[in-house]
Amino acid sequence: MARFNFNLKETTKMKKLILPALLGLVAIATNDLQAQTQQVRVTVTSNAPTGGIALTPLWAGFHDGSFDSYNGGLTAQTGIERIAEDGDASVLSADFLGGYTYVDNGTSGRFLTGQTSGRADGVIGSVTGPPPISPGESASMLFNLDASQNNYFSYASMVLPSNDFIVFNGNPLSHNISSLFGGGAPISFDIGLAGTIDDAGTEVNDFATSAANGLFGLPGGQTGPNQGADELGVITNVTASNPFANFSNLPANDLSLFNFNDTNLYSNGVATITIEAVPEPSSAAVVSVVLGGLFARRRRNA
Repeated sequence: MARFNFNLKETTKMKKLILPALLGLVAIATNDLQAQTQQVRVTVTSNAPTGGIALTPLWAGFHDGSFDSYNGGLTAQTGIERIAEDGDASVLSADFLGGYTYVDNGTSGRFLTGQTSGRADGVIGSVTGPPPISPGESASMLFNLDASQNNYFSYASMVLPSNDFIVFNGNPLSHNISSLFGGGAPISFDIGLAGTIDDAGTEVNDFATSAANGLFGLPGGQTGPNQGADELGVITNVTASNPFANFSNLPANDLSLFNFNDTNLYSNGVATITIEAVPEPSSAAVVSVVLGGLFARRRRNA
């Protein structure tokens, strides 16, 4: 039976010959792949003071610029209502992944767009306790994106302990992440700055049906999904110096720490979102792994 004779000198010579070629090929392949695809990490960090507001798990979506979630002065669609009242992103996610948008030519509705596939989304929540993102807490999620379909970022989260306050972006082109493909610098921005959080206008403001009261030591609160009287209103900015002043059934508790329009308490908004590229393995590292496997196999065969 023929037997392979392992020769260290010949092997070293072979490595010197093929290594540059492999490095070049892998570098070309890696650069081409990185130009088309990119893994990114989205991190949301609460800026609320201790005892302040919390956020329901943040819905994050990547698209080609065709998803317009809302315009101020228009009615909120069901996907937005479910987040604003219950913190439930399932309807919004289904519509988003189905290729729908909620605003078209200044009209609120549910409209199909040209992007009927290729969108990416997820829900980012606490990993250390109950799902809401509490004051001072950070939560992250990884996303695998395509450069031709995922250049823009949208988000949405319910503000607790309201019953239909929401923080989200209405301009579908406001967060362009194209620079991250190939490893650009991280993109970071504050959300929920004073005067930018919205009342969805879907439910009459009432602490008797506000969500997550138990987390804040408040009496009453929502005991099931979609509770409370429909308001049949439109989306408006919450600009009042006391955001909860017009709520019914106000508790006797001190609500001052929930005042997200107080720039002394929330100087950087309610949260900061950071989107960063996750580095790919270097070409040299890939070649090292490949060569290691090849020579290990040849030693076994020898």
